[in-house]
Amino acid sequence: MNPWIGIITVLAALGLLGGLTKAFQKLLSPELSRKAVHVGMGIVCLGFPWIFHEIWPVIVLAALAVSALTAVRVLPSIKARFGSVLGGVERQSFGEFYFPVAVAIVFVLARGNPLLYVIPVLTLTVADSVGALIGGRYGMARYRTDEGLKSAEGSLAFFTAAFLSCHIPLLLFSDTGRAETLLISLTAGFLVMLMEAISWRGQDNLIIPVGMFILLQIYLPMTAQALFVRLLVIVALVVFVLLWRKRTTLSDSAVLAGALSGYALWALGGLFWLLPPLLLFLVYVRLPAFPSDARPVQNLHAVTRVMAGGFFWLILHEISEDRQYLIPFFLCMAAHTGNIVTARLRVLKPDFSTQRIVLTGVLVPVLLFALLAVTGVFAGAWSAGALLWLPVSVLISVSLFYPTWPVEHLPSQKLRIWA
Repeated sequence: MNPWIGIITVLAALGLLGGLTKAFQKLLSPELSRKAVHVGMGIVCLGFPWIFHEIWPVIVLAALAVSALTAVRVLPSIKARFGSVLGGVERQSFGEFYFPVAVAIVFVLARGNPLLYVIPVLTLTVADSVGALIGGRYGMARYRTDEGLKSAEGSLAFFTAAFLSCHIPLLLFSDTGRAETLLISLTAGFLVMLMEAISWRGQDNLIIPVGMFILLQIYLPMTAQALFVRLLVIVALVVFVLLWRKRTTLSDSAVLAGALSGYALWALGGLFWLLPPLLLFLVYVRLPAFPSDARPVQNLHAVTRVMAGGFFWLILHEISEDRQYLIPFFLCMAAHTGNIVTARLRVLKPDFSTQRIVLTGVLVPVLLFALLAVTGVFAGAWSAGALLWLPVSVLISVSLFYPTWPVEHLPSQKLRIWA
């Protein structure tokens, strides 16, 4: 098909979709109206590999879509006519902008492979809508996220739809073995469910398809045994953090983000990239607990602040394949552990002197991480230098952190991390 005819055809289909949704809007709830547009756009986009054989028409369509959606947001006359179709829900969301951008990104990355394009877009189209609608209608078991409350029922519906969106195309249209197809679909579906659970302001419209594409690229060449191990690890990590979640000061989505972070470190780096943050978490949940009526709740940013430095070293490791980057990663996790210990003691043990808090904040991670460091040296994961730098790194970190960390939990205090 001529690309310009394809562009016009897609625009006409999307225009018809918008008109029909507007016409029947009074019969639909705001959320159902948004999801009707979401599903309709997804169905239209699923045909792109057979309509377009070049990248530029899809990029043009994405740019036109973003421009049109921006006009709906900022131009009063257009907003009055069409704004309620996409903006009728109370929460602030940029999902409609992420949708066309994500479709264009996946189309470019797929490089003409229909399966690698269709599965991510189908997952976004079906799973996201099913999860939202089932959760909104039947959700009873609620959990706290940065955006508010979500439901376990909605997440389970999302997982089921994501699993089928991956499993059926792989089973029918690929040469992947049956066991591998099942394990890929279970693992990828579970992971994108977690990604959806921790996303906010419509970011799931970008994270879900791009995440699914990356997972397919990683998992398709793997054996059934390797895939089974990955499924076991992510399920075990999620169960582990959920069992301890009441001992944390984190929202439920932040706890899940911690499990996802641990899985990513293990999957990309190996066991010794998982053990330091796992030890940090174990120290964290064994610290003196807040009273149940005075427990602060911290969001996803608490996890990202702690893990950002670790992922920086992991990225350098992946780029250079230099195992020595594991040492600064190890020291980074030990330093954060010291900061967390001092912060908790400062809040819950006001009778402790500064010297006692700092000394405890240094000794606890140094002693515990020294045991891990010795294990790593004998296993050949890192050199003995990790032992030499451990007390110095923790002492410097705690000394810099303690004077600047505020006791009060106020939104204006940006230096606050895990407590």
